[in-house]
Amino acid sequence: MYCEACGRETEHSVVKRRGSELLVKCAECGHVQLITEKPRLKEVKVVISRYERSEGKAVLFPAEEEVNTGDEVVVEEEPLRITAIDTESGKRVKRAKIKEVKTLWCISLAIPVRVKYSLHFGGTTTSGEIHTSRDRVFSVGEVVVTPEETFIIEKIKTRDRLLRRGSATAEEIVRLYGRKKLRR
Repeated sequence: MYCEACGRETEHSVVKRRGSELLVKCAECGHVQLITEKPRLKEVKVVISRYERSEGKAVLFPAEEEVNTGDEVVVEEEPLRITAIDTESGKRVKRAKIKEVKTLWCISLAIPVRVKYSLHFGGTTTSGEIHTSRDRVFSVGEVVVTPEETFIIEKIKTRDRLLRRGSATAEEIVRLYGRKKLRR
């Protein structure tokens, strides 16, 4: 390591460590200096899903960083949400340090969310989807008008439960269930 006092490369010993900062001492002259340790980087495969299309990219992350499913990361200025983590050992986990990660599976937050719906009317069921902002709120009893149909929401299926009353944001909705309404 380069010693500022000696003006050349010399042996140094670590006196104190705090995160990525190291207080080091020159073995020859005893000069003490504070340095910042550069984080080790690891290349990880990131698979970005945009509806039916997926794209893989190799991205460098700090090896000691921990990631969780649900975390948001930015890759090439595109916001992403981690939906799954595959480790080098082949396991799918909810949390891991980057040094253990082989693949991060993500969805793009830069595109509208797709909300699927199923409608019943006179013994037949139809389905469709609405593309909307992630924070759009849908409520049971609400009348929804799309270019194709008009319907009343009867139930909302989220990732966690089935709502027979109440509301949910488009991002947490798995499917809307409703009754087709005739247009007048």
